Amino acid sequence: MTILFFKFTWYKNGEPLLEGNRFTTKYDIYPKTLTLQVLAARPDDDGTYTVRVTNPSGSDETTCKLAIRPVASIDTTPFVKPERFAQLELKAPLPTSEDLQQMEPPKVIVPLQDVQINEESPVLLQATVIGKPTPHFIWLKDGAPLPASNRLRTRYDIGTKQVLLQINDARPQDIGEYVVIATNPVGEDSSVCSLNVVPDKPGVDDRAFVPQDKFRDLEHPEGKDRRPITIVPGVDTQPFVSPDKFRSLDHVPTSMKPEDTPLEAKRPPRVLVPLSNCELEELMPAILTTTIDAGVPMAT
Repeated sequence: MTILFFKFTWYKNGEPLLEGNRFTTKYDIYPKTLTLQVLAARPDDDGTYTVRVTNPSGSDETTCKLAIRPVASIDTTPFVKPERFAQLELKAPLPTSEDLQQMEPPKVIVPLQDVQINEESPVLLQATVIGKPTPHFIWLKDGAPLPASNRLRTRYDIGTKQVLLQINDARPQDIGEYVVIATNPVGEDSSVCSLNVVPDKPGVDDRAFVPQDKFRDLEHPEGKDRRPITIVPGVDTQPFVSPDKFRSLDHVPTSMKPEDTPLEAKRPPRVLVPLSNCELEELMPAILTTTIDAGVPMAT
């Protein structure tokens, strides 16, 4: 049996961050990168976020502030502005003199991934793209420009170099092939993925069970029956992971207890790159990123 010796826990304003379908967290072991994604950020997501990592040898933590700028509801205007129906694109900021002296063509480092999502769930398409100056991004769907919509949000996260497309309330008409094209004065690159939306069944009587995740709703009025978000490697939103995932990582014979591990093999966790403050517009996806060495031992 594999036993994990470290744990990550997220806090908001000093209280454990509760599970919700807008939150996704993941720890990538080899780059030691921990991320928290918040879909369709809202003013009540505004606050101070802390992640704490612990193992038998100690603990460490890092903190940042997330600020959400409210936007006026479209209902307050007498008409829909024509530019809302333009193609969905992300214009590049004005290049700096340094960018112009050391220009590099856009390059996709991590491509878009195929996604299958349940109807009415939020979805986030993301790719890692570098380039100098910062690229200009255009989104296509099934070979045609993707029209702007109140359900769609796109942005480029400078810190992680990720271009993001958030689709709220996924529908069957969202099914298709999505392409993001990155361009700057010295070149272009692109990435493609497919999105499949699974329609909801007409009822639940024919189901063998109702998944527990259906009841983990961040918007529960009294905050009951919701558990704090805790993270273990390789997991997005699930609170546990298959032990087989870690059999080759810092393996200690099962006959050895944690306290039997040689002293020189033990190391407390350490924050290598702290969280950075983030400010963005309401309804945009937020990404909080930190680099953390989880310490030794990791697991038996």
